[in-house]
Amino acid sequence: MKNLRTDLETYLQEKYSKKSYKAHVYMINKYLDYIGRKAKTAAYKDILQYIAHLRKNENFNPESVKRYLSEVKIYYNYLLETSQRNDHPCRELYLKDKIDRQIKVDRLYTEETLENYLKKTREDPDGKLKKRNEVIVSLLVYQALTVAEICNLNIEDINLEKAEIYIQSEHRRKARTLPLKASQILLFYNYLKEDYPNLTKNLKEDKPKKLITGKLKEEVKPNALNRIINENRKPEERLKPIKIRQSVIANLLRKENDTRIVQVFAGHNRASTTMGYKQTELELLKNVINNFHPIR
Repeated sequence: MKNLRTDLETYLQEKYSKKSYKAHVYMINKYLDYIGRKAKTAAYKDILQYIAHLRKNENFNPESVKRYLSEVKIYYNYLLETSQRNDHPCRELYLKDKIDRQIKVDRLYTEETLENYLKKTREDPDGKLKKRNEVIVSLLVYQALTVAEICNLNIEDINLEKAEIYIQSEHRRKARTLPLKASQILLFYNYLKEDYPNLTKNLKEDKPKKLITGKLKEEVKPNALNRIINENRKPEERLKPIKIRQSVIANLLRKENDTRIVQVFAGHNRASTTMGYKQTELELLKNVINNFHPIR
């Protein structure tokens, strides 16, 4: 069962946004591929077997397993609403897996590490992609954007006159407008004026132009960004985009910035998410002792 039926696709398109629709299609298809012909008649125990399969064979973390279960529920909601079934096999099924949402603040990058990382990017000899890569790293280091947010940026989201950048809303993050650093204004200007035209020569005019493109003028996907910014770097010099974001947020809070301001900067929906990056004085002291104790 490789594709969703047309009526189910229509149901999903009507219920969800264009951006989230594709994710629903992918995850429900994954369930349908697993369950096969039993999809419409599956019982509670069949759903439990699927959950066990995700944990054991797919090695998903608890949060991912919960998300896939929610997609299974959506599928059976559809069957109920279209009178193809008169009961819901897993509506009351809730997983109790413990999800560790605590940020390991003591393992994050310092401001100095991040600045040195950006400096090395500026020294990268990789010709026409040099400025593009520097733009990417600057957005990680200065605006703490996620890889998805960077890939979703359009040219029109950059306002060099106002020194601002608009970030569209995406999964669990709010839309926001952030200031550009002074050094970024000239960097972005040179990138858009000199390198970008060559990278986008044959792109269709009817589509919004993405700020970041690949070597072959293709759109860059989020999962490729980590590889792009770490090309030609030694293993010990490679940094993870998500850890860069977490580090920037934690460093802002360490400077005693107002939590609400940092929350807006990061695009967090909840203040509790932002607070997860904050260390108490006692935690800082413990980390120093653990890192420098002579017995270690």
